[in-house]
Amino acid sequence: MKIKQVIIVEGKSDTAKLKIIFGECNIETIETNGLALDNSTLELIRDINKARGVIIFTDPDGPGVKIRDVINSYLDFKCFNAFINKKNIKNTKKIGIAEAEEKDIREALDNLIIFNSNNKQSISWEDFLKNNFYLPDNRKKIAEHFSWNEKINSKKLFKWVNLIGLDIEKIKKILGEQNGTC
Repeated sequence: MKIKQVIIVEGKSDTAKLKIIFGECNIETIETNGLALDNSTLELIRDINKARGVIIFTDPDGPGVKIRDVINSYLDFKCFNAFINKKNIKNTKKIGIAEAEEKDIREALDNLIIFNSNNKQSISWEDFLKNNFYLPDNRKKIAEHFSWNEKINSKKLFKWVNLIGLDIEKIKKILGEQNGTC
């Protein structure tokens, strides 16, 4: 399976893991060198995104979330995002793409999330609060559904649900599925 977009990863071990899984010629990556992401790399990512598209696939840890936020903001959220659930990574010392299982990597790349800054607001802040989506347990359930960081704060969750166009009913369905009531 050849992946047409370029995948943004943090380092060489992530690239090596993806090339083992998909084949040397079937995948291209750009490495951010961790938090050492600089303007020339961001410009390269922007240019490639315009030509072929990019998939941001950073580690599900603090630095990975920060790198993802920087790139998404730089691209005005007009790109693909792949998320891996850190609970699926068995290595206790490092939580990253390089340590993830092949099936989890394939699943993350099969279930891309498209953040789209052109989306109109699908839920208001008032509705977000009124429906208790901001509560820690609900934030965690929504985050788990998308393999986002379970410690996502309310503001970021509100922004992200709007970027992917979730409305109240879709969020309630996600919460219901997590509770086993749907």
